[in-house]
Amino acid sequence: MTAMTGLIMAGGRGSRMRSSREKLTLGHRRPVVLGVADALGRCGAITGVVAAVSPHAPQTRALLEGTVSILETPGAGYSADLAYALERLEGPVVVVPGDLPLLDGAILDRVAAAYRPGWWTLLLVTEGYASSLGLSPGIRITHRSTPCRYTGVSVVDAGAASGAPQRMMIIDDPRLAVNMNTIGDCALLGAAHEPSEHLGL
Repeated sequence: MTAMTGLIMAGGRGSRMRSSREKLTLGHRRPVVLGVADALGRCGAITGVVAAVSPHAPQTRALLEGTVSILETPGAGYSADLAYALERLEGPVVVVPGDLPLLDGAILDRVAAAYRPGWWTLLLVTEGYASSLGLSPGIRITHRSTPCRYTGVSVVDAGAASGAPQRMMIIDDPRLAVNMNTIGDCALLGAAHEPSEHLGL
């Protein structure tokens, strides 16, 4: 089994949440970002977890310190901060956003198995599947004539990330599809319900 690093992208402003609290400190039983860190720790292929944080997310950094390794990024935006982080890591990296409340080790085992040396593998859910959950995660991507959404989860060789060819893989699974990007997403999950119960899992 190839040893991998788990990288949590946890430095965003969370501006779409329109809240005084950082979105990654929100959660049902506990802050969502800590659940993401736990899930990465339960993936058999991952031997170390790093959180990319920025000056925009001091509360998130404080939560994660002592739990995972911290990598400070400039806070120049998701893509720029991801590139910055990957330049400072080595070997295969599983990249996950810090706002996936249903993420677990089992789905990350599937993600890690999608690794292909030299390629940047992007994990997608189909537009139809996301809509069936009442969600619209990530950016729109058409893959083999199928409208999809990018989950933000990917696997890449850190040292060869710049210019790496992309391959795409669809996994219609709520553990990848459900995020906390907006107030509407949080309302859909429902503070009074477990996310898995709400989605009928």
